[in-house]
Amino acid sequence: MKKINLLTIALLALGAQNAIAQADNDDTNVDQHELQVQVQEVALLDIWDASLATPADVGVIAFDMADATTVGANAEAGLYDFTALEYTDLWLNYTSVVSAAEPTRNISVRFNGGSFPGGVQLVITPEESNVENADNGTPGTIDSANPIKLGANDIVTGTAQNIVTQIESVYTGDEAFGVKLKYTLEQFGSFSNYIAGSYSTQVVYTLSDI
Repeated sequence: MKKINLLTIALLALGAQNAIAQADNDDTNVDQHELQVQVQEVALLDIWDASLATPADVGVIAFDMADATTVGANAEAGLYDFTALEYTDLWLNYTSVVSAAEPTRNISVRFNGGSFPGGVQLVITPEESNVENADNGTPGTIDSANPIKLGANDIVTGTAQNIVTQIESVYTGDEAFGVKLKYTLEQFGSFSNYIAGSYSTQVVYTLSDI
């Protein structure tokens, strides 16, 4: 009985070898295999401050409103010049990989929490846009003629406004690439709403989510 079983096993093994050999007996001068690539959507953003003595990611930006009344021609009774204050050389750096279903993204900006004086608003102007290398993609669309304006009421509403639109797949380059921003202040409404004090809020930029 054992001999019959061993013979059966041997015959089965030989049959399997013959089947494998026959299956692999169709080689030609061409062969192929499948290759898979998984591309994930990406949305990354940071703000680079090139105006610092040692440029770095942006920290606290502070406006000293004394400059509106004590600098140059402003040191005169009867004058108050918000335009005497500005902050320049901020850069939005970002990486975007979009999907076929949502082929573009936007960058929006808003105030978040804290406080901001009445009678004045922050003006954020996207001055220029670029990428480190032409093959990196295009940085999207900006409108320098229509800057973003945020005031105290925007803290209450939480309203976000688009500052860069039509962003496709792109990586801008780090540091002084992407979209260059300038911050200025301008009077908004009645000056009677402008009250002395210490104010602080967060300026939040968001590259629309994946």
